[in-house]
Amino acid sequence: MSITFYNVYRFAYPSNNTTLQTVVQSLSYPTGIAVDSANDHLYWIDSNKGQLSRCNLDGSNVTVLSTFISPLVIRLDVINRWMYIVDRNTGILKSRFDLSDRRTITNFTSTPVRCMDIDTEENRLYWINHDGDMKSAKNDGSDVKTIHSTNVRRDYNAIHVVGSNIYYANDNQLLMLSKTSGSTPTVLYNDTSSICSIFVFNQSGMLINIYSQK
Repeated sequence: MSITFYNVYRFAYPSNNTTLQTVVQSLSYPTGIAVDSANDHLYWIDSNKGQLSRCNLDGSNVTVLSTFISPLVIRLDVINRWMYIVDRNTGILKSRFDLSDRRTITNFTSTPVRCMDIDTEENRLYWINHDGDMKSAKNDGSDVKTIHSTNVRRDYNAIHVVGSNIYYANDNQLLMLSKTSGSTPTVLYNDTSSICSIFVFNQSGMLINIYSQK
């Protein structure tokens, strides 16, 4: 039996010299990461262990905060101090950063979810389930809507909301969709491997899509 360990790295941005610095070592299977820039904290999900952990941005003071059944995704609303976690077979959990006021705001009744993002401008959540249904709800779990359906059953691993657009991965395709229900998605890129994560950086009219592959 072979065991693989993963690390969390950081590097200066923007920079032409992307020298990696190891922040946290020997993670079992990290699937979610989020930065609390206000308090200089780094949060991550270790899916194999079912753990939510936190450390300082320099890697010090590593603390296991809680355990879950099958966690995958973490998102932080730094302004309003809310944390959102996807437990892929259960639902979306919401709590304060100290894990107080913890509750399940959305239940996944029949199909798992592997990706989710928050829209802090409109206070809504967006996710895609295994049936290919892209859904949205208010950040308290109410007003659930179906934005788009791919009609293809598979794991959807990446979604990111910026402004009026939703960027998401459908296996090896990177697509863009308006947040308006009934919109038609636009294929931005086709890769040779499955796309696992998306980061969209928008500054001064410049839009950069960064993705990682399996």
